[in-house]
Amino acid sequence: MDDRQAAFVEEMGQYLSSIGMTPMSGRMLAWLLICDPAEQTAADLSEMLRASRGAISGAARALETAGFVRRSRRRGDRREYFSVPAGAIPALVSGATAIYRRLELITAHGIGVVADLPPPKRERIEEFHDFVAYVEHLIPALLEQYLRDREAARAQAVVEPVLTESA
Repeated sequence: MDDRQAAFVEEMGQYLSSIGMTPMSGRMLAWLLICDPAEQTAADLSEMLRASRGAISGAARALETAGFVRRSRRRGDRREYFSVPAGAIPALVSGATAIYRRLELITAHGIGVVADLPPPKRERIEEFHDFVAYVEHLIPALLEQYLRDREAARAQAVVEPVLTESA
């Protein structure tokens, strides 16, 4: 790992730790986004990130649960390989949608709990509920638009060099 890569890995570790994940989860995610080969064993990760196998295992569990990382095995090889697979964003967004759906259901229950209170006393729970319900419905549309826009940009990038070469 060179100095620029190490700085990126540390930056991601610090940021994810500031939002509730472990620094190791951030460091592992960062490395898996830029490493070559794209699949890394726990031993590879332990060596590159200068971390214990236990720290790698814990980070892998957290990242896998969040939909960022995939574990796989190769035929005839007992080791697990970790990677950030292409197409991880839809899986991640699907998980976020489920989180917001659950929050919407829980806050709807909370509104029922305070239904007999005057409107100003219900305002916080109602605002929170309305926001999570809005985000829950917005996320799938946002993902769909992102995938369309990304595909269009990729198609354009393929066409432009061909047009430039023949001009």
